[in-house]
Amino acid sequence: MDIDALHDRGRRRIETLTAEVAADSTVTETATAILKAVYTEETQQGRSVTTIAAAAVHVACKVERVPVTAAAIADAADVQESHLLRRSKWVQSEIDRPVEAFDPGPFVDEYADALGLSDETRELAHNVVTVGIDQGIASGKSPAGFAAAAVYYAATLRDERCTQDEIHEVSGVSKITIRNRYQEQAEVVGDVT
Repeated sequence: MDIDALHDRGRRRIETLTAEVAADSTVTETATAILKAVYTEETQQGRSVTTIAAAAVHVACKVERVPVTAAAIADAADVQESHLLRRSKWVQSEIDRPVEAFDPGPFVDEYADALGLSDETRELAHNVVTVGIDQGIASGKSPAGFAAAAVYYAATLRDERCTQDEIHEVSGVSKITIRNRYQEQAEVVGDVT
């Protein structure tokens, strides 16, 4: 198959994936541009256009600061998450644009909106994230999980009704992960009200 046909197939796959994960047209455009830049005659050998399209969507979500997890993209693309993450690393190494690897901010906003929490609680959750990053406890953690715990922690500090079950429902992050991140944040952040 020639590269133009592969690009066309990849673009269609990107459109399907972004629709399935409810990402906006900006992600579709960015992912399509990334796919065309990295998926060439030389690099396409041995690399599935479906997996590269999924990796392009994953990287585009990071670039555009759209809170979609790798797990959601992998599920929509029907690929293993570990394989998607490996291809995403390759895609990032091929593009000339630095990609913010760890940014829980958009996830904080999404979860706070979904739970109907106050602006003060949202701001406090952002502060918890910032302090956690500054204190070095975020390294190697999922941005979605870190954000879910920060929202739970902030709601707890502000006495707003928000349970681990509710956070789990809106984020898809396991309650065990929420509890673990929450405990780590509580140890280094303390009472930041």
